[in-house]
Amino acid sequence: MSDTLISKILKVLTWLMMGVSVVLTVLFYSDNITEGPFLVWAYILFAIAALFALAFPVYFFISNPKKAIKALLGIGAMAIVLLIGYLLSDATPIVAAQNNPDFTDPKVLVWTDTGLIATYILFGVSFLLLLYTGARSAFRKK
Repeated sequence: MSDTLISKILKVLTWLMMGVSVVLTVLFYSDNITEGPFLVWAYILFAIAALFALAFPVYFFISNPKKAIKALLGIGAMAIVLLIGYLLSDATPIVAAQNNPDFTDPKVLVWTDTGLIATYILFGVSFLLLLYTGARSAFRKK
């Protein structure tokens, strides 16, 4: 199929999904339907989004193998940052006034620390790159 035909089909499907969403929203807020069909439609939209989120990268990898290597390197860099965050995480239980089981569950504590540490690493790297690009442009000849 040509790109213009695919583009037209996707545009029609997008407007169709938008129309169904608007109709269901109006029916829901006018108390003509319960939340059941509304939730089913949300699940359908989520499934479509998940399908496209998996299908388009595969299509990209097949059509652009050289650019796919760069994308895989980026994914690998993120995996390394997460691994560093995981290795630096701590499972020491948190002493708190409330009895929340998540404060003593080692899995929850390790993954929470992993997310926080990975965020700190990414923030630090982005800040250093911001400083680098500013300094580079200040010293670059015009």
